[in-house]
Amino acid sequence: MFKILQQPFPSQKNSKQTVAMGFLAGFFVFAVFYFIKPFGLQDIDDNRVAQIGLQYALVTIFTSLAISLLMPYLFPSLFNEKHWKVWHEIIFLMMLILGIAMVNVLLTVYVFNVKLTTAFVFAIVKYTLAIGIIPILLSVLLKQQSLLSKYSKEASQIEETLIAQSIEIKNELVEDNVEEQTIPETNSLSILTIKGTNAAEKLELTSNHFLYAEASDNYTNIHFLENEKLQKVLFRLPIKNLEAQTAIEEAIFRCHKSFLVNLAQVAHISGNAQGYKLHLHNSTIEIPVSRTLNSIIKEKFGSLQHKVA
Repeated sequence: MFKILQQPFPSQKNSKQTVAMGFLAGFFVFAVFYFIKPFGLQDIDDNRVAQIGLQYALVTIFTSLAISLLMPYLFPSLFNEKHWKVWHEIIFLMMLILGIAMVNVLLTVYVFNVKLTTAFVFAIVKYTLAIGIIPILLSVLLKQQSLLSKYSKEASQIEETLIAQSIEIKNELVEDNVEEQTIPETNSLSILTIKGTNAAEKLELTSNHFLYAEASDNYTNIHFLENEKLQKVLFRLPIKNLEAQTAIEEAIFRCHKSFLVNLAQVAHISGNAQGYKLHLHNSTIEIPVSRTLNSIIKEKFGSLQHKVA
């Protein structure tokens, strides 16, 4: 169980999923009120129960949306997907449930005209957590397993295709008595000239020596090979500007808002609940692929392999 809690999980930054989760929580709360009838509502008319349930549902929806949308905006570093795990998701959702519980306390005081006491607050919190903890655990764990299976399988399929195409290319080279080379000759490759904002920031290298770049606010770390050794330079350069400067090379692709990668240097593709991960030659880093770009990167790999063939 501890190992599962440490697994990567998509962070709370998807607004569509946040809205959907808020409405789902509201529907669940309404269902609890209407069908279970807590707080002695069994003797009240069904229409009145429905009205009360709708009030709690709306409060739940708006509180859920406020917390889910504001927290990642106010504390972006805490919600960085690079470090987000299953246990982070569970803790966040528990905090969300507690927030909803606190607002529901105030609503209960208003609807049922009860006195606000410590014992009453504790009872509401306990009841809310009792309702929410099982659905939270089940939903997070099931989602983690579902996404892990989905992206791992798709990553394996992409890699199998790349391996098959590589074998086919090697066989053609052997048949044609062409000497296979790990790195093409420099004169057959394009030369990348990368310039930073400062005049002294300039880097020239062949396209196959560029590995990846990682954004850091208005700066970008550029990782490349020089004399077969991994090198890194930091330029005052937004990654979108670097993307424009390297656009002549089709293999260099913006696979994530913070990463630019040379797809020709990808040695292995894996997948976890957060999506695809690219593993490069000459580097130990796992480069994430934005889930919105999954279909595009499949086409990119296919296009590159077709051109090489």
